[in-house]
Amino acid sequence: MIEIKNAVKYFEGNCAVNHVSLEIPEGILFGLLGTNGAGKSTLLRMMAGILKADEGEILFDGKSGYENPECKAEVCYLPDSPYYFPNAGLKEMARFYEAQYPKLEYESVRYMADMLNLDVDLPLRTFSKGMKRQAFLILALCAGTKYLLCDEVFDGLDPVVTEAVKSLFRREIKERKFTVAVASHKLQDLEDICGSIAILHKGGLVRAGDMRKKAENIWKIQCVFRETGAVEKLKEKLEVLRGYQDGYFVTLLVKGRLEEIQSEIWKLGPVFSGEMPMTLEEVFLAEMEETGYDIRKVLQ
Repeated sequence: MIEIKNAVKYFEGNCAVNHVSLEIPEGILFGLLGTNGAGKSTLLRMMAGILKADEGEILFDGKSGYENPECKAEVCYLPDSPYYFPNAGLKEMARFYEAQYPKLEYESVRYMADMLNLDVDLPLRTFSKGMKRQAFLILALCAGTKYLLCDEVFDGLDPVVTEAVKSLFRREIKERKFTVAVASHKLQDLEDICGSIAILHKGGLVRAGDMRKKAENIWKIQCVFRETGAVEKLKEKLEVLRGYQDGYFVTLLVKGRLEEIQSEIWKLGPVFSGEMPMTLEEVFLAEMEETGYDIRKVLQ
């Protein structure tokens, strides 16, 4: 487990991470979500032991990672722009990583490279941005560490490769003790893979946890009415968090008991009314607006 306790970091008087506290359980892929400048990368570097917290502490299985070689051996950090030797290929970089991470499985590097159609002998400088990201993700996954910290790991990947990378994450988490923390500014990158998510905004923690569980009493209902004005009428009877009406078509995010919500809707005589699955973005919208935040402004 990763425990972040009241972590604070200043740069020249500016607070980049502002009293952040959260726990990342073992065996999940945890998302750090926020805009550029929200504090995600700084927090990841603090977790990796590259930066020392000005206040608070960060623990891996109860041990501090800062200036602790034993702890750092179990943590692999993949920055947004990883360093590589000018003429090195993936094979040479794997040997270099092996010196830092003795548990690295070289055959797994070759296997994953073949899976993603990467030539291990070609110099990395000839790779595109997306191909370089894939190459270093392979090294990070094969390093054999218990924890992996990734900064914008899906940035620059096309949809097909993104799904392949997500499959690799799922496989590693399923097959061994492995915990991943991924920072991203795109909600869509994390929606179908993260067990829990933390939202950072201006260095502070807005909300953390399994958002779908937090929103279990929030429902998305789509209806078709014979006349306009249904949203206003339903707001008088129900706790409507968000309501959209396009002609006679209505989409609602409503908090409360589903049976009571459906009963009030049917009183207005809709042509159609049905519950729909909520996207993670809609869950965030509902949850954050209850706390006074407009999540669209936080994530734009």
